[in-house]
Order: sequence, then C-alpha cells, then structure tokens
Amino acid sequence: MTSSIGVRFGRALLMVRGSNGVAAAVNFYQNGLGMNIVRHTDEWAELQCPVGLPSSSSSSSLPDISTAQQPQANTNTFNLTIQACESEALLGVGYSPFLNFDVDDMDMTVARCVQMGAHLDGPIQYPAHGKVAALRSPDGHMIGLYEPSI
Repeated sequence: MTSSIGVRFGRALLMVRGSNGVAAAVNFYQNGLGMNIVRHTDEWAELQCPVGLPSSSSSSSLPDISTAQQPQANTNTFNLTIQACESEALLGVGYSPFLNFDVDDMDMTVARCVQMGAHLDGPIQYPAHGKVAALRSPDGHMIGLYEPSI
C-alpha cells in the first residue's frame, strides 16, 4: 500500500564485511529464518519474506526453496538488502536496524538460528500476548522474534 504522498517502505539495508560477509549473511537469513533469495552477487544480495498473517504450513520445517516461485517485489513482502563494505564506520552494528520477524514456532526458530551462529540477547520472554526473543545474528545485527499467543 502506498501512502497518500506516494511513499512506501522499500527495504532494510545491512552492511557486512566483504563478499564472505554477504555469503554468510545470506546463508543465515535463508536457512535460519527461511527468507527467499531474490538476487545474489559477491557484493550484494536481496532477500524477501512474506509480511502479515502466519503461514498455514507446518511450523517445524523450512519452505522448500528449490521448488518455490521466485518472489516478486510487492506490498506483501519484506525486503532485506545485504551490502558488502570495508569501512569501519559503516560496519558498526551499534546503530544497525533491529529486524523483527513474526514466527510460527519460537523454540524451533531460536534453535535453528543459534545452531547457525546467532546468540540470544537475554532469555526468551513470555508476556501474555505471546513469546518474544532478541538475538544477534552471526554478523552482530539485532533480530527480534515474536510468536503471538493463540
């Protein structure tokens, strides 16, 4: 949906160290969080995931990416761009975006992300509205996970 002045959210941009950082980040966001690769070069990548309602598929498995249709840019997707850089000023993760993902199964998602090198930033919280977790991706970016209560 476009705003009344023609503005819409396009993407979040994460800066990582060099082409190895791009490859590692793509691996984490694709296999840890199930995002789909739209474009990927040595220096740049774009990934997508749906926004809105939870999936109707089993929450314990990742989507079959090998048979999935290539995602297209539209208002029902979140776009994540990963860019290689070498500047220390640009690589500081203290001011990086805090990426938030709604998940179907908190425990499985946290376990998969930790197995891939992420670290919990405190314990999983259990407020009345669901489960909430904060973690750092392997490259140090903050990620929030939210599993709404039923």
